[in-house]
Amino acid sequence: MEGVELFPSISLILFFAFFIILIVYLVKTGKTYWEDAANLPLESEETSTFKTSDQ
Repeated sequence: MEGVELFPSISLILFFAFFIILIVYLVKTGKTYWEDAANLPLESEETSTFKTSDQ
């Protein structure tokens, strides 16, 4: 099978691209967003202050 040596290189590039995009997304959303999300199960419905990007 010709050209099969190309597939591992493409897989590696996609793997690293996914994680780089994930890291950029996590840094961009900010720590306070994730702290609010982590505390959400502990809050009652009346005191919920979790903000989504829609609001």
